Amino acid sequence: MHQVRRALRRSGEEAANPQCFLYELLDAVVDEYEPILVELDEDLDEIEENLFSGDEKTSQRIYELFNEVVKFQRATRPLNYMMELLMRGTQKYGTPETLLPRFRDVKDHAIRASDHLDGLRAALQNALTVEATLVAQDQNDAMKKMSAWAAILIAPTIIAGIYGMNFQHMPELDLSWGYYGALGLMVAVCTVLWGVFKKKDWL
Repeated sequence: MHQVRRALRRSGEEAANPQCFLYELLDAVVDEYEPILVELDEDLDEIEENLFSGDEKTSQRIYELFNEVVKFQRATRPLNYMMELLMRGTQKYGTPETLLPRFRDVKDHAIRASDHLDGLRAALQNALTVEATLVAQDQNDAMKKMSAWAAILIAPTIIAGIYGMNFQHMPELDLSWGYYGALGLMVAVCTVLWGVFKKKDWL
């Protein structure tokens, strides 16, 4: 309000007009948009820098900033319509023609702020999509590793299960090196599987 009072003192005789007071008030309001938009831009830049860092809090920060932008949009959007009504009612309510360019300036300022917020919202939606893709990719990589280790560990289990069956005639059981042969087969199969999965970058 101090800013409005100072502006009215500078306006001289026009200050007696209620439309002039309304203009100064609305102009002061839209002027306060700029520092908020700058702060939102800085927050978005910080999020984009940390997007590929693997920080678990990035998704939460994107969601919080997205909500801030949406709330700001809801607070600023009615001003565009209000300014349109004021400019249309210039003749009807006796608004001085000298104030018309000022109202138009406030309206243009409000529209720019609204467009800026639309851009921020779209950028945050893109960031959220990228973050979701990265999370899904990390989960996919984790599943690949789990599947690879499961395959490696199940191979000796299968071999041990085969030789653990209580059949009466199993030729390998009568061989002097049968035990060491089974162990070697387990190691060989596990080594081959490990090499295959390593080459596929699953491990």
